[in-house]
Amino acid sequence: MEVLLVENDPLVRDQVKVGLQQSPEFHVTVGSGHAGINEVRGRHFDCVFLGVDPRVKETVKLLHHLRSFDTTTELFVLTSPRSMRDMSVDKSKYNIHSFVQTPIDVRELFGLLGRFLERRTERQNSALRKATRQAAPTGR
Repeated sequence: MEVLLVENDPLVRDQVKVGLQQSPEFHVTVGSGHAGINEVRGRHFDCVFLGVDPRVKETVKLLHHLRSFDTTTELFVLTSPRSMRDMSVDKSKYNIHSFVQTPIDVRELFGLLGRFLERRTERQNSALRKATRQAAPTGR
């Protein structure tokens, strides 16, 4: 799975990157600012981890920019607990899959990634079952 990580804080960025790299399914691309978000235009990513602090307008602009041209990629927002409460009203507006609290709690990150992989696998299996049913002769 292709993952884009855009986070200004080097400690948070490195923790998330190392956490993602613990699973061989994840291939991580680290981006910075608008150029990082624009990676989504030229390539398919299964999910994006984006650092957003509502007090830093540039990070909010990155969120707007991403959702202005891509509304379907799974989005995980890295933010502080206080900012998470402030941003919770925007969760559906920006189609945010989950908030990840900073500083990173490794157990929470791994739990989130595990649930993401399970849900993705279930969706793929469901699509395969549906395709198999449609392709199978009805026998009537």
